[in-house]
Amino acid sequence: MNPDNAIDLVIFDCDGTLVDSEVVAAQAWSEYVARYGVDLTAREALQRFRGVSMTLCRAHIEALHGAPLPASFEKELREVMGTMLEARLQPIAGALEMVQALSIPYALASNAPHPKIELCLRVTGLLPYFSGRIFSAYDVQRWKPDPALFLFAAQSLGVAPARCAVVEDSLPGVQAGLAAGMKVIALQEHGVHPELPDGVVVIERLADLHPHLGA
Repeated sequence: MNPDNAIDLVIFDCDGTLVDSEVVAAQAWSEYVARYGVDLTAREALQRFRGVSMTLCRAHIEALHGAPLPASFEKELREVMGTMLEARLQPIAGALEMVQALSIPYALASNAPHPKIELCLRVTGLLPYFSGRIFSAYDVQRWKPDPALFLFAAQSLGVAPARCAVVEDSLPGVQAGLAAGMKVIALQEHGVHPELPDGVVVIERLADLHPHLGA
């Protein structure tokens, strides 16, 4: 229980929350799977794969392809994605200013592997702010909407889940935060409004975050 609603740790998602990577990644999916004869638009990839684990994304492509994909699929896709992110990635509007102004300790917890997270943060200038406080689902081998990653981040930093706030943009991330017993704040700046559960705070800009943290 957290009767005073105090927040001692803010846990951010990365893709679509701090960095505007999801549109770029969706374009990479669209271009790459065309090699396998799969017709998937970037818009479809964004809608279907937002916040979803690579395992489930790959299973969807295999269903469309009608056959198993080669073992090299993920490695080659991530290479294409990495090249595109290096060239095009931008931070979410207000992300740098927001973390610079935060007085509450914060961390990052993402479904993505560490190399992708660090690439995204480096390209956007955010990496120095999160150094030593980056958690990947690959660390726990559990992916959102499973709450294990958020719970692992909180435990690692010595903060009770009830005193953590999660900032997410995807429905799986929101579900993971709620399942972890944390306050959940959903950033919905791209106009993608999934059916969010009750009790979730919705913001349209990162600049609107501070009042919901008591900061």
